[in-house]
Amino acid sequence: MYRQMRKKILKYFKAKVKSLKVFDWVLIVCGFIAVIVFVILFFRRSVYITVTVSVGEDSAIFGNGWSNFGPKDWFASAFHVGQKEKDGLGKVQAEVLNVYSYDKSEDHKNIYLDVKLNTVYNRATNTYTYKGTPVLIGSTIKLDLDNVFAEGLVTEVQGFPVKSEHQTIKVEAQMGDEETNFMQVSATKNYLADSIQTGDTVKDNKGTTLIKILDKKVLPAEVTVVTSDGRIIKATDPVRKDVFLTLEISAEKIDGKYFFLNDIPILVNQAIPINTPTVSIYPVVTKFLTY
Repeated sequence: MYRQMRKKILKYFKAKVKSLKVFDWVLIVCGFIAVIVFVILFFRRSVYITVTVSVGEDSAIFGNGWSNFGPKDWFASAFHVGQKEKDGLGKVQAEVLNVYSYDKSEDHKNIYLDVKLNTVYNRATNTYTYKGTPVLIGSTIKLDLDNVFAEGLVTEVQGFPVKSEHQTIKVEAQMGDEETNFMQVSATKNYLADSIQTGDTVKDNKGTTLIKILDKKVLPAEVTVVTSDGRIIKATDPVRKDVFLTLEISAEKIDGKYFFLNDIPILVNQAIPINTPTVSIYPVVTKFLTY
């Protein structure tokens, strides 16, 4: 009985298959593809991960000097905790968990966003993608956060081990003047020397102290001059000073090297940005006082 029923069913399906036209086969193939697309789109494994995104430039420095590019102050104020990006169905794809910024120069900032992303996990490659873009350290992602567009570099990914150690170090730095010539590169104008005082601090947007000026030493500036008879002598500059600052810096130690604000190496002859509400200077490190 069972065999007869099975033969009838097989005979029925064979007859149906033989009766199918080309148009019928096209519909079947399209339906099969639609099912596969539906499964891929709606049954993928979604995973929320937290990443840190540097908005704007990928570094605060350019070559051996300071870049004047990067987000303006007004753009930094456009970000806040709770901003979201949603898809067409209203599902949250990205949410800002934290906003961290600091003054890069007198009118530019560096901005870091901690963002929770709704990513797709690929078990085969052990990677995450966001809007089709791999979420990797060094990759670029685009965010549409409540009418604010942000394109940035991924600097940290949840679960990726970062071997760093926070330390507070002290260095001596000498103020300079960009307008001086090669014979008086260390001299600082009097009004600029007076603009920085012991106890001044540099803070981030959270109010955390990044740099504190522990001491300030001012000496008469010596400049090299050429006399009328061709002799080269040193003389005291009446309108300039040599200014040395003792700085306490909140730093990160990575692989034996110190960094300020994640990407500024603290090295002898390296400029350190000091941006206060009243002045912006870039003293050069001359020696380490503590490690």
